[in-house]
Amino acid sequence: MLPVPCFFLGVEGVIVTSDAKRLREGILFIIGSVMGYSILPVFTRNILASGMEPPDIAFWRFCFAAPIFWLYTWLENGRSLSARFGSPPLPRIVLMLLGSLLALSAVVAFLGLEIMPVGTFTVLFYTYPAMIALLSLFLGDRLPLQGWIALGLTIVGVVMVTPDFSAGLGGGNLTGVALALINAGVVAVYFILNSRILHRHRDKTRASAYIVTGALIILLAFSLYRGGVAFPKGVNIWLLLIALATVSTVFPVFCLTNGIARLGAARASIMGAFEPLVTALWAMLFLGEMMLMQQWLGGIVIVAAVILLNLRRPARLRPAAASAD
Repeated sequence: MLPVPCFFLGVEGVIVTSDAKRLREGILFIIGSVMGYSILPVFTRNILASGMEPPDIAFWRFCFAAPIFWLYTWLENGRSLSARFGSPPLPRIVLMLLGSLLALSAVVAFLGLEIMPVGTFTVLFYTYPAMIALLSLFLGDRLPLQGWIALGLTIVGVVMVTPDFSAGLGGGNLTGVALALINAGVVAVYFILNSRILHRHRDKTRASAYIVTGALIILLAFSLYRGGVAFPKGVNIWLLLIALATVSTVFPVFCLTNGIARLGAARASIMGAFEPLVTALWAMLFLGEMMLMQQWLGGIVIVAAVILLNLRRPARLRPAAASAD
């Protein structure tokens, strides 16, 4: 029997041993989600090396992902694209507009990965849970003391993982840090809006299909404004783009949905908080990047902050905030 990690206790209560199979499945799904999302920068850096520009990469990513989402929706709904029986109608236009944030996040991320080490960019990006907590405070959610402590830890971690931070920020380093933090902010806003729009809807897969389609439309319009979409050069780049859409987009979303259904949002988000360290490991294995000991310690501090932010009792969370996890 798979042992229960000790940090699960006290988050949502003691886990019942008779539910061990459901727990094992949930952990495996979350691990799959982390593995899929964490390797995204590796695919991105290899595609960028071919000379392809970030907006084009973002377009092709969603161009492949959108049909896969709709196919999955069709299969999940019994070979039908209509709404599930008894489900309230989805705000389709709003969801497609929400996709613009997804598109912006993708472009900013690809731009940042052009000029910044993968591990550093990813750990900086993972300040978004702290941003979610801060934004929630302004929206009326009470932030507990441990939330403020986590925010302080996040700031310390950001300073530690930023190369040559003490010597001053400038040049490409400043731009990379800014892009990573902008990316985190966009994702934080996206999560909050997503949770508030969809917390009463059960048809999450179909909703995700609308959001991804909205992102694709925005990216297509932006690409046409820039003069057209650049086609990938070579079979290897096509395969990397397909991998980016499947392995690092559709697959982790599927795993995350099933993991949350089995573990609950709080436990699932705690498992997912280790993604930055996994990303750094992929970067060392496949990109030859090294992280200084100071940066590893900074990553651990930020992961600790993310975990601390999620160690809140479910009773204190509003439904929208709970689904945002």
